[in-house]
Amino acid sequence: RHWAAVERRLPGYTCCLQRARPARRLKLVAFVLLVVSLMEHLLSIISVVYYDFCPRRSDPVESYLLGASAQLFEVFPYSNWLAWLGKIQNVLLTFGWSYMDIFLMMLGMGLSEMLARLNRSLEQQVRQPMPEAYWTWSRTLYRSIVELIREVDDA
Repeated sequence: RHWAAVERRLPGYTCCLQRARPARRLKLVAFVLLVVSLMEHLLSIISVVYYDFCPRRSDPVESYLLGASAQLFEVFPYSNWLAWLGKIQNVLLTFGWSYMDIFLMMLGMGLSEMLARLNRSLEQQVRQPMPEAYWTWSRTLYRSIVELIREVDDA
């Protein structure tokens, strides 16, 4: 609610392209980071399967699955379906972790966009006589954004 209240007080966008730019940037960053995360995970799997210096089994995939879910097979006997279930869980947890990183980056991008909107508004008023009320409004809005940043940081 605090975020929405601060955003309502921000100056509007001058055109629809300017309004769409932050959304496009957020989508691009999320897509690139998810693709890079997937590539990193796949490359780590390939490297472990290829460079398995101490194979646990003769089959490299089975050896990888046994090593990737070793904690699971401390409790249960090895089985292929359980190994694949453990690997699926590992992939889901890896992407959950990546999602949290991306979510935090997007929060930061949204907060910086608020400051950028205020800055663009101030740049439009350069070298124009402005009443004291405008500068009071600008300073109050800036303080509101900073308070929101602190609130998000604390959360």
